[in-house]
Order: sequence, then C-alpha cells, then structure tokens
Amino acid sequence: MPSQLSQIRRLISSLPRTSLISLPTPLNRVDRMSAELGLDLWIKRDDLTGIGCGGNKLRKLEFIVAQARENGIDTLLTTGGAQSNHARLTAAVAARLGMSCELYLNAEPISAREGNLLLDTLFGAAIHFCGITDYSVINDRMASRVEELERAGHKALAVPLGGATGPGTLGYVVAFAELHEQLAAMGRNGPLTVVVSGGTGSTAAGLLVGAALLAPQTRLLVVSASWDEDKLKHAIRSCALEASQVLGVAAPAADRLIVSDRHVGPGYAQTSEEGIAAVLRVARSEGILLDTTYTGKAMSGLIASAECGTLNSDGPTVFLHTGGTPDVFTRRWPVR
Repeated sequence: MPSQLSQIRRLISSLPRTSLISLPTPLNRVDRMSAELGLDLWIKRDDLTGIGCGGNKLRKLEFIVAQARENGIDTLLTTGGAQSNHARLTAAVAARLGMSCELYLNAEPISAREGNLLLDTLFGAAIHFCGITDYSVINDRMASRVEELERAGHKALAVPLGGATGPGTLGYVVAFAELHEQLAAMGRNGPLTVVVSGGTGSTAAGLLVGAALLAPQTRLLVVSASWDEDKLKHAIRSCALEASQVLGVAAPAADRLIVSDRHVGPGYAQTSEEGIAAVLRVARSEGILLDTTYTGKAMSGLIASAECGTLNSDGPTVFLHTGGTPDVFTRRWPVR
C-alpha cells in the first residue's frame, strides 16, 4: 500500500517532531521460540530506542517534546509509579535537551535508589513522592506546580501518565508503518498478529491506527499490565480517536482488537509466576531481557494464546518489546 504509506508520512512529517531515536529499531526473528510455539515469531526491539536505557515512551516523547519546545517550555513534569519507565525516559529526554524535569511519583517515600529510581536521579530529575493516591490528585498537584513555575518566569508542561496524548500516540502510528515496511522487505506478507503490553493504552492505540491505515487485517493482542479489560479497551479507543483527529483520518474500527486482563497477576508492578517464567524463557532461549511489570506478562499472554491455538501460524506474529529493562535489577529472582 505505497500510496497510503506515503500519505501517512506526509501527514506526520508536517507535525513537530524532535529526533530522539535511531530508526528503525531492529526486528529479530526468535527461531527457538518460533519452533517451540509453532509460530513465525519476531520481536520488535523498541527496548533499543537509544537514550535513557530505551523503551516505547521515546517514540511518544519525540512528538510531545517537539510541541513543548515550540511553545518555549523549559520544564517537564510527569507522573507514574515508583519504577515508572515513562518517568525515567522523560527525565532522560529533559537532560538531553537541557530542560528541567520534576517527577511526581505515585508511591510512598523510598530511600533506596535502584532500577528506574536510580536512573531518574542520575538524569537529574527532582523526585517527589506523592504517597499512594489517585492520579487525579497528582495531576492537580502538577497543575499547581506548573502555575507556580510560570509565576517564577518559567514555562512548564505536565505530561500525562504514560505520555498518553494525541501527538504522543502518533509515535506508534509511525512504529507500525516502520514494522510494516520491515516485514515487507523480508517477504513476510501473510496475515499479521501484533502482541503488546497495555498500560495506559496509548502505544496500542497508535498501532491500531497504523494497522487500520496500512494493514486492516492485522490482529492486535493487548495484554494488560494493570487495568481491567473494559477500562483498557476504552482507553485504547479514546487515544486512537485523538490520534486520528490529529492526523485528520477516520477513527479505526476495533473489530480486530483483543484485550486480555488475564495475565495481570496479583496487580500492577507485582510479579506473577507465569510472567517470571516468560522472562526466564526468553532470556534462556533468545538472550533477550524482558521485565516483570509489562513485557514479561505480555509474553506470558502470547505463550498462553499460542499454546491454546488462538494465534495464527499462517503469518508473522510480532511481539513489541516496549522496554523496561531496569526492572530486572529491582527483583529477587528464583533462579539457579
């Protein structure tokens, strides 16, 4: 669909974007797991997006930060859990671009600095622990801080949880176009299935929009890391609508969107047995690190779906690795 791809490129190239990533990210076939699961299985390595230990949020921040810089923003604020990948990458991007960064974390005070918290500190972010509370409370606190900074002569932007904005979601419209081209170049033209972890739904929404424009028969399996199926599906549709409006295209249908909340385990950022098993399996089969909060659980969903025969073996299955490697160094591992 070259003309459609060219049109998407023209639309997106007209929007402000700050280059933060070396593209395209690798697309690796995982031969051993393909044989074990009876799939043509590939991993799209968005854990290798470059600065700040990499991860999917950089694709979103390319668009969010570009708009911010056009508006003279000098300080970025954002929120997330104590080990938030989005917070870590916002801090890294701010450091790279000479901006200040303040993180308002949904957690009780933590004195130890490990994993993403250590990296937040290394990148120079000011860290505020807000206690365990509703994100609406934290958003209000950030809004007040934006006003305070503006009174002091600064210009600040509060970036929403997970970078879930219309412009941010465009990062994964671009990512789907990139994936589409890579598969075509490798002669993988059969029906496509993409599997991804779901947090705030923005990454999945960008993939949904991209698939609707370029490969409408694509099945998208989103494995929730926290929210129930209905809440996550609603968030994906909302983000997809907002991104479509930015592009000026029709909102995508969601008839080939599958959302699963069966692999959350005990809760967000809490390990599950099958998630740990998936991390170990991929590490020992392919030498690739997943994390226990997002990608390990998403891979456990992929494995379960393959084993019960619900994934299509007639075309490629692509697992989108959204990053999160620092999580590995915060866990106690039951390994020998």
